Amino acid sequence: MRDSVSAPTHLETKKLVIEEKGDEEIYGDSCTVGSTSKSSSEWRSSIEDPFSSSSRRSCPKWESYTVFKKYDEEMSFLDRLSAQKLHETESLRSIKVSPRSLSERIVYKISTMNRTPAENIHNNPYCELESAYVAQMCLTWEALNWNYKNFLTKRASHSDPNACCPATIAQKFQQFQVLLQRCVENEPYEHGRRPEIYARMRLLAPKLLLVPEYRELDVNDDEKEDVFHSKISSASFLMIMEDGIRTLMNFVKVDKEKSFQVLVAYFWRNPRGLIDFTLLKLLKKVNKKKKVKVKDLRRSRKCLRKRKLKVEEEMEILMALIDLKVVSRVLRMSDLNEEQLHWCEEKMSKVRVIWMGKFRDSTPLFFPAHS
Repeated sequence: MRDSVSAPTHLETKKLVIEEKGDEEIYGDSCTVGSTSKSSSEWRSSIEDPFSSSSRRSCPKWESYTVFKKYDEEMSFLDRLSAQKLHETESLRSIKVSPRSLSERIVYKISTMNRTPAENIHNNPYCELESAYVAQMCLTWEALNWNYKNFLTKRASHSDPNACCPATIAQKFQQFQVLLQRCVENEPYEHGRRPEIYARMRLLAPKLLLVPEYRELDVNDDEKEDVFHSKISSASFLMIMEDGIRTLMNFVKVDKEKSFQVLVAYFWRNPRGLIDFTLLKLLKKVNKKKKVKVKDLRRSRKCLRKRKLKVEEEMEILMALIDLKVVSRVLRMSDLNEEQLHWCEEKMSKVRVIWMGKFRDSTPLFFPAHS
């Protein structure tokens, strides 16, 4: 763990390589050297913030209270930003499509006349809306992943593997899954792009994509739960959490880039010069190949054993795919910066495609939403 990080320097990246050793295949292992974060911003209280770049690197201990306190703070900040940028995006669209007055048309033309492509990106509220959406998706995935691994660790440490869990917490996780599933089902009938649709839905349902915190029963809670007989088995609770992870996978999977957006993204990214475009292309290529490798791993294990995979194996592969799909979505952002590009590289290095055994590092690596 690094306690502090120096001021940002040039992004130094070692080559992404392919190593083949006997029965093991490790693809796209990556190593990044150098500093990552810039100074604190209005939404970070200190450099020791567990969501800041200085403390997010493979920290061995993650205190639940601290993690979820900061998670809630950042989600709240991004909610306010998202609501503001949604309003600005819709207002700008109405001016472009049907200006309400001649003065509005003149002001809009003059304000955009001499802008460079890079300036257009930074002055486009949709880009900030997209950044807020992607940041919330990444933060939510890290929080859900941490919850799941934390629950498995605590469950394994208990003498009774079938110990009960609080039903109130289980209901919150069910609500998380239901709201996310409803969002996926309703999206085809909504107008606009995914960040706009998500922002509107979250205004109507503030708990959408908001992961609850898993907590064990303490003595006082146990007495309260006994009064209402509201406990469920840990096995049932585990199934609820796994359903939530599968639904999040569907949510991420249906966020696809339209063909015309691919073309637009190419011409918008090329001239701005804010990131290493060669590295961006390389990371996209590695991401695509790793996804293929993980899917092949699932098929080959099923074929070799001639049976369904164990739930634990299936979840490990599923979570690795979510890691890669989340990175893929970040790489598509219109306003991608160097620190976020660095995060993508480091996040992908945590997924190592190995034939047998553990291949995914589940240590949280929180997304640098702002820099």
